[in-house]
Amino acid sequence: MVNEKHSGSKKLGETIRRLRKENGLTQARLAEAIGVDESYISKIETGRLPYTPSEETLRLLAQVLKADPLELLALAQKTPDELQSVVGSPSAREFFELVRERRLESDDWEDLTQVLRHRLERRERR
Repeated sequence: MVNEKHSGSKKLGETIRRLRKENGLTQARLAEAIGVDESYISKIETGRLPYTPSEETLRLLAQVLKADPLELLALAQKTPDELQSVVGSPSAREFFELVRERRLESDDWEDLTQVLRHRLERRERR
């Protein structure tokens, strides 16, 4: 289990480093943007942080780095059980990204639920 956790924090760190560089940010700038110390970013990137960053920190990192928060949460093994299947599906992540960007209203949710029910009923009849 320790190896799995270490592997996850290493992947998280590598991903954050890659995203930071892609966005042209230094560790100091990224740290300032999310309100932490530069050494904290360094420890995350190198996998030397003795614990995983909080969900709030991961969401802030995703926002600043223009990344998918679910991807960072999954790498940190902080994805809620209900969303485990979403993380592995690009289409599902795109769906949730659209939901997050568009701020759906009650009518939208009702329509989406009706479409999904219809599709599931058709699948069951096959």
